[in-house]
Amino acid sequence: MEIDTVGVVGAGVMGSDIAFVTARAGKQVVVCDVAQEALDQADARIAHLTDRALERGRLDAATADALRGRITTTDDDTVLADCDLVIEAVGERMDLKRTVFRRLDALLAPGALLASNTSGLSISEIAGCTARPESVVGIHFFNPAAVMRLVEVIEGDRTTPGTLDAAEAFVREIGKTPVRVRECPGFLVNRILVRAMAESYRHATTTGVDPAAVDAAVAAAGPAPMGPFALGDLIGLDTMGHVQRDLEDAYGERFTDAGTITAQVAHGRLGRKNGLGFLAPGAADPVIGDDARTAAERYYLGAVDEALRCDEEGIAARSDIDTAMCLGAGWEHGPLAWADAAGATQILARMQELAETAGTRFTPKALLARRAADGGALLDDADLDPGS
Repeated sequence: MEIDTVGVVGAGVMGSDIAFVTARAGKQVVVCDVAQEALDQADARIAHLTDRALERGRLDAATADALRGRITTTDDDTVLADCDLVIEAVGERMDLKRTVFRRLDALLAPGALLASNTSGLSISEIAGCTARPESVVGIHFFNPAAVMRLVEVIEGDRTTPGTLDAAEAFVREIGKTPVRVRECPGFLVNRILVRAMAESYRHATTTGVDPAAVDAAVAAAGPAPMGPFALGDLIGLDTMGHVQRDLEDAYGERFTDAGTITAQVAHGRLGRKNGLGFLAPGAADPVIGDDARTAAERYYLGAVDEALRCDEEGIAARSDIDTAMCLGAGWEHGPLAWADAAGATQILARMQELAETAGTRFTPKALLARRAADGGALLDDADLDPGS
């Protein structure tokens, strides 16, 4: 289907950025919010993004004026009725999202698509309150949406192939890279990334190793652009704790962090947002010892293990798993490529050792054992279908 007019419900930073990149691609956009203050802030944010693109030579004056003219902001949701696609970008509360979707379902014409920008709530549950669950899809932008290239396209249990195809086509039209993901708690990037972080937090807490040393070891050992402690501080430790607990509830002890985040938050340490977190600004360069190197290894092996679990469960194609980690988490290359560079035989041996000493969460996956036996790579072209 052709998507020419797009609605965005929620005029926060994420909604504003989505509106900007959509209008930049030539589509008409309606931004709707119940609060006039939020709409005013959205207007200011979109103007800032447009002016910055103009200053940097990415838009000329005529194109910038046309972009601004394609965006309407309103508190009247009936204006959304003619949209081909509406993307919900309100707070991460299921009750709020279901209220929004019920209203949109009543407003929009048959055949229009409904999408949620949720970073982890169930698309199937959101869709269940509508009369068109087959037309409901997750379109998860990464923050900041004006910059980040990755968009996870999330398939609910009743989302049709046609809806997924239309959502993917839309994402490509607005200049982003879609990765198709079957719904699961945490979706794809957050699931793999938080597993890796939890592994390193757990080891560092139980051994007392300096977080800065762990971060330095992670940067030295693999493709991640920053270590797990710096990343936690950047995200916000209160937000990080909420995500970690949700995934531990969903998947069990392999997402346990040994209370690392909770202890920080209990002492009012929220990361960069309040200037207090794992890392002390201006500290001397850390000394990387064996415990720090082990924590770094746990970080990457945790990511590999979770990526292989996503493959086994058919959550995403193997090549897409690595693409998503590169574009969504900023890794130089993905966890499966990292494992291939190390060699399946070596990774298998380390997983087997950890399964005996650190817990059954590291029990090697069948694909890893096959690749160690046949000498192939995890990313072999012969079986890139999910679950193979």
